[in-house]
Amino acid sequence: MILTLTDLITPDELALIKQKVATVPFTDGKATAGELLHKAKNNQQIPGNHPVMKDITNIVMQALGRCDPFMSLAQPRRLATILVSRYEPGMAYGSHVDAPIMGEPNHVRSDVSFTLFLNEPDTYEGGELAFDTGSGEAAFKLPARSAICYPTGQLHRVRPVEKGERLAVVGWIQSLVREPAIRELLHDLSEARELLAGQEGTARAVELITKSYSNLLRRNAEP
Repeated sequence: MILTLTDLITPDELALIKQKVATVPFTDGKATAGELLHKAKNNQQIPGNHPVMKDITNIVMQALGRCDPFMSLAQPRRLATILVSRYEPGMAYGSHVDAPIMGEPNHVRSDVSFTLFLNEPDTYEGGELAFDTGSGEAAFKLPARSAICYPTGQLHRVRPVEKGERLAVVGWIQSLVREPAIRELLHDLSEARELLAGQEGTARAVELITKSYSNLLRRNAEP
């Protein structure tokens, strides 16, 4: 399931992130690409182990933590890694899936990926995040402060930037629930329960949905 998150961070948080990003030189994005992706990946990044990333990580993770739709869908256990990516004219990232295992020296399975957009879409041309749907592509280019999250195993690419600069925070989460289909079921049950809660005559439905949600999570979670 692909989920968009409008206004994930506040304007002040965006300003602080961009202020910190402006103080750091970017490196070649190929540094974190496997051998097979070297030709596909053409961007720049601030690696997750750079000191400035500690503050950026705290801002982003706090924002995700207060975002109920993300928490419901991702069922997060721990952060795998996070970095800031930059695409300038001519840069792109070809079709790929993100690495299944991340983090050094403690390896973490990556289950849920997210991209937080830092620039307004009208400040650059191209650069859409495009997902392979099996019968074409679904492309996203969200407003600054908004984010998109999706299963890490989803085939996707960043289309070439033709003009301007595409700046984003990208990260990967290990979920308590390994299977994307089960995470989607849990998210749907949670949303249905919230829609029913408080409506007259729906108490029994809420009880049954809560029972199903709890038992599904109990059966599939890996704390």
